[in-house]
Amino acid sequence: MLVIGEKETLRRLIYNRYIVSRKTNTSYDYYDVPKLANLWDLITYRKNLEKTAFAWREDGKLRQKSFANVFDDVKALSGYFYANYQGKNIAVIGEDSYAWLIIALAIIVSGNVCVALDKDSDPELLRKQLKQVDVKAVYYSLDYCGEIGEIFRKSYPFEEVEDYISLGKKLHNKNTQDIQKDAMIFFTSGTTGYGKAVVLSQKNIMADLYGASSIYCPRGRAASFLPYHHAFGFVTSLLMPYYYGCYTFISGSLKRLLDDFKDGKPDTIFAVPMVVETMYRQIWRTARREKRERKLSRGIKVSNALMKIGIDWRKKLFKQILDEFGGNVDYVICGGAALDVKYIEWFRSIGIEILVGYGITECSPVVAVNRNHYKRDGSVGQICRDVNVRIIDDEIVVSGDIVMKGYYKDRKSTEEVLKDGRFYTGDLGGFDEDGFLFVTGRKKNLIILSNGENVSPEEIEAKLANDNGVAEVIAYEDNNRIIVSIYPEKSYMGDQDYFDELIGEYNREKPKNRQIAYVRLRTAEFPRNNNGKIIRSKVIEEEANGERSN
Repeated sequence: MLVIGEKETLRRLIYNRYIVSRKTNTSYDYYDVPKLANLWDLITYRKNLEKTAFAWREDGKLRQKSFANVFDDVKALSGYFYANYQGKNIAVIGEDSYAWLIIALAIIVSGNVCVALDKDSDPELLRKQLKQVDVKAVYYSLDYCGEIGEIFRKSYPFEEVEDYISLGKKLHNKNTQDIQKDAMIFFTSGTTGYGKAVVLSQKNIMADLYGASSIYCPRGRAASFLPYHHAFGFVTSLLMPYYYGCYTFISGSLKRLLDDFKDGKPDTIFAVPMVVETMYRQIWRTARREKRERKLSRGIKVSNALMKIGIDWRKKLFKQILDEFGGNVDYVICGGAALDVKYIEWFRSIGIEILVGYGITECSPVVAVNRNHYKRDGSVGQICRDVNVRIIDDEIVVSGDIVMKGYYKDRKSTEEVLKDGRFYTGDLGGFDEDGFLFVTGRKKNLIILSNGENVSPEEIEAKLANDNGVAEVIAYEDNNRIIVSIYPEKSYMGDQDYFDELIGEYNREKPKNRQIAYVRLRTAEFPRNNNGKIIRSKVIEEEANGERSN
């Protein structure tokens, strides 16, 4: 039998080890972060720090670079670029890598413009983009983009980066930083057509780092695997952890992602919904293969019940699962497209908090994000510091230093979205009483029926996606009727009766003019762009042509 003192000690042990933090989900002050003027300031801010900034696997070996190493490499490389180019647009193309990072930074701080290109683009598209934005030189990865030399004469491989650094050490770079000048060009990932060339200045990028870092605070280690040719991948998942002084593990391939998680042991993962959904399916596939489905389901029920009474055993109950992602993951910052709330709730049950944010390339890119200790499921979070968002005719309109300079040499397209210093996003949404932003759909996706009714396809999709049989769903208009196309979960594949019944249940709650007329089942996943977004226009085209299978 325990004496009083022992009992009190035991209670304290249980409290300290298992009781959920009593922090309430309420608003709190911005995180205190430095307000740096430009990327050179970012590089020099930690130039004497020997702590590891980046790590990655190369030829089976773990490579690491300290913050001091980054400063030395970028400084030397910027000398190389300053001596060879001044005020030129220089493209970078290849897999995510340390070389990609330091070449891009050196291009910018030497007074040139970094053009970020997708390594998976077909040669014809690359030719168009290189011409479109007046590229004068290309730096590329031999492993992924060896054919670039056939497309563009002035091409130089990543693999010789040490030579560029050696040359740069002997050269002079003024490092004069005009924060208003063009710094980077990103091509939008467009889901309905050809992407536009978005021009960002250093002022844009630094404003976004400051604003987003004031809202969300990464701690410990981060994993960087989103493609750097997207602003979310480069600015948010790479520069933001650096801004905070975090250790960041660079993963160059999604095929090696789980191994890289185990090597990097990240506390924070930056992801798009497709990655979250893949993680979810992988966990359940493993559970089925090992005949642990029932055990996992029971564990989640037990975990949720304990959480309701203030006891948190998630890290212990789901250690085997969490170890697959390195064992330390607390947060997944998710953006790029809508994420069903069911994934947020499910991952919370096993001890991973998914914080959904909202961004767009034209805004450098982050506009809003849920906070570490202040979040609302279904929302995209709180507006970033020093950013202004208004809702005008249901459209999300953004102003502030994060708003792009414009589309490269495309005055007409720029004037269509930039008016009086405000960027009209084309996204529909609104705020709740606590300032959380909710995105309800895309203006151009609205289904407009002959009676003048506007129907948001995203609202239909969100409702149907909650069903266990639905893996992916798209709603669209065909001959003044609402049609849905569903890619079923594996065990529901081809079960037309099940989905007819599902649509019947949906329609019973809706007025006749908002009911779904027909459901079409697919045998292949929806086509997506390289940022994981479903290409809606291509889906509708496929459906019209009856192309719904591999």
